Amino acid sequence: MKAYMLGWHSKHPADFYKDRPNGIHGMQILLLRSKARIGMGSNIYNVDNNTIFVVESCYPHALYGEGEEYVDDWIRFDLEDDDSEFIDSLGIVRNSPIHLNSDVVSELIRICVDVFGSDDTEKDATLRYLMKAIFMQIKSSSNPDDKCSHTQYESELENIRKAIYDDPSADWNIPQAAQKLNLSVSHFQRLYKQRYGIPCTKDILTSRMEYAKQLLTTTDLSVIEVSEKCGYPDYSYFSKVFQKYACVSPSKYRKNNV
Repeated sequence: MKAYMLGWHSKHPADFYKDRPNGIHGMQILLLRSKARIGMGSNIYNVDNNTIFVVESCYPHALYGEGEEYVDDWIRFDLEDDDSEFIDSLGIVRNSPIHLNSDVVSELIRICVDVFGSDDTEKDATLRYLMKAIFMQIKSSSNPDDKCSHTQYESELENIRKAIYDDPSADWNIPQAAQKLNLSVSHFQRLYKQRYGIPCTKDILTSRMEYAKQLLTTTDLSVIEVSEKCGYPDYSYFSKVFQKYACVSPSKYRKNNV
């Protein structure tokens, strides 16, 4: 995470209004230190002091004062390396309000502002560690919302898993499945594994291999036809995958179980 603009206790009049229909470049941590009205996409939130948003890059939003001086802390930053995976692994809901349990995050942002303005040769590395600490603090406050998030996606995940086992030969695509739930790939995979105790990719493999075993023992289809019905047009690849799964080749499995 590379911070490029920061502010702590930025103050504006009670009638403050800022519209960003195209969002801003890079992600943003936005911490309200006063009552405010915040527009995120098509949603409007009336929030109290110590409410934070993790805003995605280019996500439309608007800021309004709410009858008193508007005050906020904020960090704008670009993602680097494995930052997306780290943030997704925390399960923090993006573009939605999270009420913090303490003032720790505000203090961490204040320290970030001081470090950012310093001549410290290691300030970029220091800021990365501080921002990871900020996200861990957000996670500790967002756990209740995270549980709601799991409940929210439970039925959709159940439908996806049922479809995988109902149609093993389909060309299952993890990014497309994640997009249906409006989730990033890593967040989708994390929720799926938490729900079923197995990665989605492994569930797809299991559904195909169990279907192959069923076809090998209950039909007269050739092993090549079984391969195709399980979504593997390349029999040699199917045979390798099956042997790794069942410890024997498809032909030998049939011979041993008919």
